[in-house]
Amino acid sequence: MTQRTGVPSLMEVARRLCLLISNFTPILTKLYGDNEALMLALQAANAACSTLHHELSAIREYGD
Repeated sequence: MTQRTGVPSLMEVARRLCLLISNFTPILTKLYGDNEALMLALQAANAACSTLHHELSAIREYGD
């Protein structure tokens, strides 16, 4: 029996997070652009979810 890895679910979560970040970053920047920690966190989160999705797609195994 194949072991469940959660890779497809994690890929979907990463994709969704990137989408939400890209949709709401302009609004958050307009409202809270002077909050350097928030702006850095948004940049880091966007980079992380993008990289996570990319790396998971490289190891995802498709079944029958």
